[in-house]
Amino acid sequence: MSESGPTDLASVPSNGVRAKQTLNAEWDPVAPPPIEGLAVRDVKNVVYGNGVLTEIFRPEWFRDEFDVRHVVYVSILPGRTSQWHCHRKQKDIVFPVRGFLRISLYDGRASSPTFGKSFKATFNLHRPRYVLVPVGVWHAIHNFGQEEAAYIVLNDLPFDYEHPDDWLLPAGSSPLPGMCDPES
Repeated sequence: MSESGPTDLASVPSNGVRAKQTLNAEWDPVAPPPIEGLAVRDVKNVVYGNGVLTEIFRPEWFRDEFDVRHVVYVSILPGRTSQWHCHRKQKDIVFPVRGFLRISLYDGRASSPTFGKSFKATFNLHRPRYVLVPVGVWHAIHNFGQEEAAYIVLNDLPFDYEHPDDWLLPAGSSPLPGMCDPES
């Protein structure tokens, strides 16, 4: 065996299997997320003489179907996880601005072809990506870094202070069946 690994395939254990392709030559995912309506889109950083420029939003990235009506900035302490929540009317676009984050999603829509499926995505500013969360999809965000992290949420509806469109799982409640753990 050389330092770079085995050169003779006979040295690979008989139960070894080739890894499945997950990215193409441009490093874009080859498979869509397993939840109907969910979109994950890598955003390219532009390095220039004074630092890095990152474009935050372009309507055509979401087929012109997302009209930004409300934007919030959220910070989250190291090792902490947001509360599991979903919306009955609004869609979210989540974009990292600092730290290392993992978003976990669960399709709780009984009429969805992907009902009961879950998905996790890791994101940060080294490789920024948007996550478009459809109506009715439960989601939580975990900061797995050692420092405070932050993200921006763009909503397609303005926040209704009297009747918030936030549906929460009670703290300490059992997760939904099939829901992935954002901390792992």
